[in-house]
Amino acid sequence: MALDLAPDGAGGSPLAAMRSRATDKSEAIRLACVWEAAAPKVGNVHPDAAFEDCDYQDFCRAAAAVAPILAGVDERFPDRTGLGRRVREAIEATRLVTSANVNLGIVLLIAPLATAVDRGDVARVLMGLTAEDGAEIYRAISLAKPGGIRDQAVDPERDVTRPLAGPIDLLAAMRSAKDRDRIALQYAENFDDFFESVVPVVARELTAGSDIGQAILRAQLRLLAEEPDSLIRRKCGPQVAEEVWRRSKACWDGGGELKLAAVGMLDRWLRADGNRRNPGTTADLIAAAIYWCIRR
Repeated sequence: MALDLAPDGAGGSPLAAMRSRATDKSEAIRLACVWEAAAPKVGNVHPDAAFEDCDYQDFCRAAAAVAPILAGVDERFPDRTGLGRRVREAIEATRLVTSANVNLGIVLLIAPLATAVDRGDVARVLMGLTAEDGAEIYRAISLAKPGGIRDQAVDPERDVTRPLAGPIDLLAAMRSAKDRDRIALQYAENFDDFFESVVPVVARELTAGSDIGQAILRAQLRLLAEEPDSLIRRKCGPQVAEEVWRRSKACWDGGGELKLAAVGMLDRWLRADGNRRNPGTTADLIAAAIYWCIRR
């Protein structure tokens, strides 16, 4: 599906078109989420592919609900404080428009990025997280009910499926989960993986291509070919995650072009098991990277 983003007939790259549409921080967040969901990525929801519990419109409604909260323009957040509360309120707002977990990873990633002034400021934002921020984010995770997380809780004191028993050191919890959850890895290591391994891939495709949907699809398949998706690994195990990685690598020919037949086969295979093989963490990282590319 082609997504025409060129404003008023203007040419240029998809990234240039994105920047012309995203008039402020809130709109940049909303559009980044919508454009990511609209692209025909393998194994994910898009306008022509729904899951049993959600469809493309759920992602659009959630994007509109969380954007002003994460951007800090919602009247409840007159300053840059309370990142944990913003995350929790964003997930609560999401639950008002859809019963599915369509954006927990996106919210967790964009919240500190939208708060930071630049890349160097991300570490300051993370280091400023308080025990109350940690408790609020635990509440958000528990409310969203992400897939497979109960089986991965190895430390009862940091198990988000259990009632809160006291103050939460969020960064310590994220460090304990970083080897099995790529979003936790970002919090544990100041988003270095995001800036060094994700943003360059997304920026390159958005700059080089002419069609936004295909640019995002290419970025997804490049990322999946570099590292197994951690949501798939958490829900389906390491062997299935490795198989997704191998199949994604097989989608590229020697000249760096996509083999469309292989892409179609991968898409069907990812959807064959009740969508359990959904590469959702990679989608979340792409949405956050689109936002960062638009605003930075």
